[in-house]
Amino acid sequence: MRYAVGEPTKPGGRSGSSAKGQAEDSAEWQISPAPIGFGGGFVTGIDIASDGSRMVCNTDVFNGYIREAGETRWRHLLRQDNLAPTDFDPRPDNGKVLRAQVESGANNGTYCTRIAPSDPRVIYTAWNAFLYRSIDAGKSFRRTPLPPKAFLSDTGPSRRFNRSIDVHPRDPAQVIVGTNGDGCYASTDGFATFRELKLPGTGKDFSGTPGRYLVAWAPDGGAWVHVFGVGLYHAPMGIAGQLLFAGGPATASCLVVGKDGAVYVCEFRTSATQIPDALHILREGQWRRGKDTLNADQVAVDPFDPMHLVWANENSGQWWQSFDGGATSIDFGNERRGAGESKWLSDSGKAVFPAQILFDPVRRGRLWICEGVGVNYCDLPAKTSDPVVFHDVNAGISEFVSTCGLSAAGNPVALLGVMDKGVWQVSGDTEKGWAYSPPPGTIADPSAVAHVRSLDNASDDPDFVVGLFQQDGSNGWSSDWGRSFQSFPPPPGQQNWLPGGDCAVSTRNNIIIAQGNRGSAWWTKTGGLRTEDWHPVSFGGYSPVASWLNAYYVHRDCIAADKTRPGVFAALVNNIYKLPNNDDAIGRDIAGLWLNRNGGEGDWEHRIKGTLAPLGAQNYTLSQFWQARLAYVPGRSGELLYANCEGTNRYDQLMWLQDDGAKIKGLPAYRLLAFDFGMPAPGADRPAIYFYGTHGKVQGLYVTFDWFETEPVLISRFPNSSFDYVSAGLGLVGDMSRFGRCYLGFGGNGWVRAELTAGHARAAATQNPPLSASRLPGG
Repeated sequence: MRYAVGEPTKPGGRSGSSAKGQAEDSAEWQISPAPIGFGGGFVTGIDIASDGSRMVCNTDVFNGYIREAGETRWRHLLRQDNLAPTDFDPRPDNGKVLRAQVESGANNGTYCTRIAPSDPRVIYTAWNAFLYRSIDAGKSFRRTPLPPKAFLSDTGPSRRFNRSIDVHPRDPAQVIVGTNGDGCYASTDGFATFRELKLPGTGKDFSGTPGRYLVAWAPDGGAWVHVFGVGLYHAPMGIAGQLLFAGGPATASCLVVGKDGAVYVCEFRTSATQIPDALHILREGQWRRGKDTLNADQVAVDPFDPMHLVWANENSGQWWQSFDGGATSIDFGNERRGAGESKWLSDSGKAVFPAQILFDPVRRGRLWICEGVGVNYCDLPAKTSDPVVFHDVNAGISEFVSTCGLSAAGNPVALLGVMDKGVWQVSGDTEKGWAYSPPPGTIADPSAVAHVRSLDNASDDPDFVVGLFQQDGSNGWSSDWGRSFQSFPPPPGQQNWLPGGDCAVSTRNNIIIAQGNRGSAWWTKTGGLRTEDWHPVSFGGYSPVASWLNAYYVHRDCIAADKTRPGVFAALVNNIYKLPNNDDAIGRDIAGLWLNRNGGEGDWEHRIKGTLAPLGAQNYTLSQFWQARLAYVPGRSGELLYANCEGTNRYDQLMWLQDDGAKIKGLPAYRLLAFDFGMPAPGADRPAIYFYGTHGKVQGLYVTFDWFETEPVLISRFPNSSFDYVSAGLGLVGDMSRFGRCYLGFGGNGWVRAELTAGHARAAATQNPPLSASRLPGG
């Protein structure tokens, strides 16, 4: 069973009381979003109340957001205080349903959200395979009786197809809901009851994902449904009537009906082949294609003038306007970004990747765009020759997928890593921007998509940081604590570094990098600035040893440098190596913990053979191949902590390795997803240990200031109202420069910061502060 995380934080920073029978959070801790830039991720859909009173948006990887008119920031759409406890504690595991038709994707985002046009208090949203309804403007959501369905929020290109929920223009109880090939459903009573519409199944898009049923109500009460792979259907009498085939393109990414009843369908590509006139228009019973609508992917119809259209292609290379219903068009591809709520986006030339475009129902000429880095608007100029300026409206949205981070003693700036936008420098309540390592021979591109997978710094130069990046990035080094990076050349025999992996840095010149995607590991003792500086790592007579990490996205921190002893590395190795013909094979047992005292050079000492486990332990995970963390204890020579960070086996625990693994002791923390070290308490000789896992049968974020001499402190069960999953393996950063602070990272909700409140932080804490009886972890 997988556990959810997320709990609202009340004003003043104290977490809300939990449901009856649940352990409460520690009231001494304040939890707030870490100040990395707003936005990120992919905002896949948007809707605006007909009276302009509120907006909602969908995301591909976490939850949805709502923003009332006049508010300065977005808020989570679904929260502990507006859902029934059975919806999040524990969160229903619908993985089998969501993956019934496709094997990839976590599908943690909101699939589609729609505000009823005739009653802005009524909101429908699909999340975690369920359909929810609110009748009080989002103050509460209740699950409808519709069984779990394939709402694939982050899988394949159809994640950004719009829209798949629509509400009757005059009756908020009449609703149509489409899925990813899992049926199309209709209700006349707000989904208290429902029926499946008689329609063909959808075909698959080029990623192998079942396409969506796209749905739309017409102003006259007629219903339209586009079946991906088949075409458009029409029920002139509404959902109670018969659905008739209306033709149109077989595949579509967008379905919109104007106030004059005209229907617009954007044909979706099934390959790299261009679609010259992709916008299909059905007006007065006749189909035609919009002229000069190359690869049109999303279309918006002006509610003040149904003949005024705007459409954009998939990668925002072209934008068009039409004032005659698509008969003619004007390319206004001179858009740029102006000032907004995200500093890293404002006044820049960063690209736009639109998922949905929508005219404002109240303010004439204002166009809303949700896209790859958030929500934007632009006011279309009176002269089509004037520039179109996008302004982001992202405050409160944190859709970055956290990956890893780093903190150093004496340095107030923490490095927090994410997918898409590399490494952010965070200090207190401010951020100092993001950086990544560009590929060799190129300069940093402000529009780059760069995923950081591992970070470490040197013992002899703490500002020297190594980071592993991919997609538009590479592996590289920074001499200014992550403000800028330069690339390492790839090792011998490779044109590029393989993406992902793990790095460990002893000194500025002594580095080991284990590559992801089944790559081998390499060491250097001369800085790694030349290809010939990199040498293959050898274990048990095998070199190179490959398959340290089977995939770039696996967070496997399997190499550690002992900062108290330059040149000393430990590594956890699986029983996989390379044959002379470069095939992978399982042969001599090289699994276990290895030690090298010569900077990675030469053969290594096999300290522990096989799986790591305390003496006498039973039922622990035999395979430690996936998400995991191995780390030397700061300031304690020869001591390590290790945890399998799958978080699925209740017998897997945090392990304390002494004398480089000669002795293993289990610590009372189980089912870990992440752990890290923090600044020691006053008078303590060991660092704090922060961990997200289970203690006493209660899962949450914990800290121990006295190395488990007393009960660890439960900081929060659901940090910062987040139901998202903690990033397994590396999603926790303890602050080594500030006592009582840590950062927790999520799979689609960025990072949050937890810290002791001022009064408690000043007090000496040589042991864990006592918990009241009501807050003692049970079990």
